[in-house]
Amino acid sequence: MTVNVNLGDEQGLDRTRRYLRPVARLRLPDEPDLVHLAVYEWLPMFEAWATGPAICGRSTAQGPLPDGTEATCRACLAYQPKYQMMMRPTQTPVVQKALNEQVRAAVKESGLKQAWIAERLDITQKHLSQLLTGHAPMSLEWAEKIFFLCGKRIRIAIEEAA
Repeated sequence: MTVNVNLGDEQGLDRTRRYLRPVARLRLPDEPDLVHLAVYEWLPMFEAWATGPAICGRSTAQGPLPDGTEATCRACLAYQPKYQMMMRPTQTPVVQKALNEQVRAAVKESGLKQAWIAERLDITQKHLSQLLTGHAPMSLEWAEKIFFLCGKRIRIAIEEAA
């Protein structure tokens, strides 16, 4: 079985988000013939889209099944609403863009080399570059770590809506 590592790109999926997709069971004699649900995401370290284990915990074949395939695993279907809620984007695109701009500015202003920052964060230079350019999601946790290395800190202000 050949897995198309760029299938998510061909489907127009956002590399910064995770998706629930139907996946096939492992072809083992004792494995029930069910269609499971698994998280489908872009993995920068492998430069590929990949599925994890089924959300019910069972091992599955790699790669999503075709669109329109219905999940039949009751345990996966029971967990589906919780997973969908947890996978919603936590930041609006405007907030994400502003955060990326602030972090990039802090790195530039600090004069630190990206290679040095990546080494301290224990990530590849490529992954750091993807974080800074918005090709990988910049969480507040990553931003805080990068700001710290640049001699800055995050301050969040909550204001009344106008």
